[in-house]
This record gives sequence, C-alpha cells and structure tokens, in this order.
Amino acid sequence: MFTMVKNYFSEFKVLKTASKEFWLINAMTFFDGLAYFSMMNVLSIYLTKNCGFSDFESGKWIGIYTLLITAFVFGIGAICDIVGIKRSFLGGLAILITTRLVFAVAPFVVKDQAVLQYIVIGSMLAMSFGTAFMGPIFNTAMRRFTSKENRSTGFNVYYLIMNLGAIFSGFAVTDGLRTAFGEINGNLAIMGLGMLMNLAAFVAVMFMDENNYADPSEKVEVKMGKRPLSVFAEVWKESAFQKLVMFLVLTIGVRLVFTHQFLVMPKYYTRVMQGDFELGFANSVNPIIIVVGLIILIPIINKYDTFKMIVLGMAISALSLVVMALPIEWTLAIPGIHNLDQAYTFIIFAQIVIFAFGELIFSPRFSEYTAMIAPKDKVASYMSLAALPMFIAKPINGFISGLLISMYSYNGI
Repeated sequence: MFTMVKNYFSEFKVLKTASKEFWLINAMTFFDGLAYFSMMNVLSIYLTKNCGFSDFESGKWIGIYTLLITAFVFGIGAICDIVGIKRSFLGGLAILITTRLVFAVAPFVVKDQAVLQYIVIGSMLAMSFGTAFMGPIFNTAMRRFTSKENRSTGFNVYYLIMNLGAIFSGFAVTDGLRTAFGEINGNLAIMGLGMLMNLAAFVAVMFMDENNYADPSEKVEVKMGKRPLSVFAEVWKESAFQKLVMFLVLTIGVRLVFTHQFLVMPKYYTRVMQGDFELGFANSVNPIIIVVGLIILIPIINKYDTFKMIVLGMAISALSLVVMALPIEWTLAIPGIHNLDQAYTFIIFAQIVIFAFGELIFSPRFSEYTAMIAPKDKVASYMSLAALPMFIAKPINGFISGLLISMYSYNGI
C-alpha cells in the first residue's frame, strides 16, 4: 500500500524542475478561465436581459462570436510563431481588458437600446479576436516551458488549473455576484470581474521570460520576415497536419455536445426547471469532476498511450447523450425520484457527470498530442489550426441554440 501511494505522488515530482514561467502560465490560465467561463455562463442571459436582444438574436450573435474566435485562431498561431509568445499575450489581453470593460459599463451609460446593442456587438466582435489569442498561445507556452520528462504531467496540471477557474466562475462568481447584486447588476459585475482577471494576467505576462526554454534543443530563431499567411500555407501542406485534420474532423460530434451545454442549457435551467435554479453550481459540476478526477488519475492516465486515451475519453463523452434519450419512465422508476422535476434534474446531472468523466480523460491528452506532433518552429500554428472541430461546432450550435430556445424554452414558459 505504501509503495502504491509513493509511486502515485512520485509522478508529480517531475514538476519540481518546472520554471517560473510554467507557474506564471498556470496563474494566467486560472485568471483567464475565471473571466471566460463566468462570462459564458451568463452571456446569453446578459444579451437578453441587459441589452434587449431576443432569444434568436442572442443565439445568433453568440454563434457569430464563437465562429469568429475559431476563424481568428487559424491565423493567430502563425502570428505567434512570428512575433513571439509575450507580444501575442499582451496584444490579446489588452483587447480583452478593453472589451470586457465596455460590457460592464455600457448598459449603465448608454440609455438608447439600439445604440447599446451596436456597441455591445462591436465589442463582442473585437473580443473574439482577443479571445482567439489565448488558447493556442497557452498551449504553445506549455510546450515551451515543459521538458519531455514533465510534459504530460504539465499539460494535465495546466488543464486542472483551467478547470479550477471554471469551478470558481460557477458557484463563487456566477451564483455569488448574481445573488449579491441581482440578475441584471450581477451580470454586469461578472463582466467587470472578468476585466480585472485579464488585467491580472496582463501583469503576470510582464514577469515572463519567453526565451527560458525548458528544453534548449527546441529553441528556434523567430523569423520576423515571414508572413502569417505563408506560415499558414506551409502547415496545411505538411502530411502530419493533414492526418491530424482528418482525426479532428471525427471529433466534431463531441464538440457539438460541449458547446450545447453553455449555449442552450443556461436559459433552459432558469426558464423550464425553476426560476431560482443555481446556474453557477450546475456549470461547476463539470470542472469539479475534472479537477478531482485529474488529481486522482494523472499518474494512471500517464501510463497509457495518448491517442488511445483520446479515443476512449471522447467515446465516453459522446455516450453521455444516451442518458437524455432514455424513456422518462425509466428514470421515474429509480428509488428516491418521485416527480418529473426530480427526474429531469437527475438526467441533466447524469449527462454532465458522464461527459465530464470522458472529458478529463481526453481533453488534456488532446492538447498534449497536438503539441507533441508539431514541428518545434510551428507549435502555435498547429495548436491554432487544431481548432477545426470547434470552428464547425460553435456556429452550428450558436444558430441552432437561438431557434431551440425561442421554440421550446421561450421566456414565460
């Protein structure tokens, strides 16, 4: 027994060699996760309640916002490979600080609803560009500041920290601020807190040395003369990336399930289930399971083939929808469930739990796998172009979410 416990914790010892930059990136990940997930928890509600958009318009603009994030991501990787990690972080965070400030202040200052909506749409479009910087650059930084010895554990810890931000964004930020200030002002407070978190990340970047490679052999000279489009074209011609794209296309279905949970479910929870439904808690269940699961399973998962873990995890997450397709009579037959409200609540949380279990297996290994196969001078480009499944899934669910909500979970139902 002692040997098993000793071997478990020995897996984490590889991080004792991690640099200051590794921990700065993880701190920034927490700040960015807190800002992003708390905003996404209430974005559809914010657009409807604070800005006067209809359900359909709200879904449409969120669809466009998420579509643009992924569209911009395709080019951001090439930009990062040319200008470097630090400049890319500073540029993206500056945009996020400005646009989140507009989100928090504009409904207070602008009284004309039509003008307010134009301002919010403009800020949302700009925010999509700033948000596009975060994902590929975080993953590129994680490869740079981890060695081959601690890379698997490093990516798992990175994903764990991101989900800690998602946990606090739920019950602490979303539920906490909406309870303290009410629904309308609470939404604005959430946007304001997000701006402060991005500001904290901006400060953290200032202390980062982007040339402190964990593995000096991976150091490459930044070629400032290259244009992003030429780097983009080079990546698409490489056979390794073409094979990666074929694999990514097969993951679109799982990504559709993922985006459905933050585009459709918030309004369903608050309109169909119960008015005082704890939205933040429901959205915290997924990251809580991932954090606890990763702490327990990191040493176990690292012993298995990365690709096999991705396939297994995605299969589990996809199968989570089977729970929602089962006859309601089966759920009502479960001991302790006495009415439809309890039955639907059980189904919702069962689906969240099963999906989260699959996600904790595949998601950190997915990022690690992409970073692992990328040429050392094109890591950011590979990480950004790997967003292809979300590029397809987000707009599909964005537009469909507005239709579903307006037809089946309309206000007043």
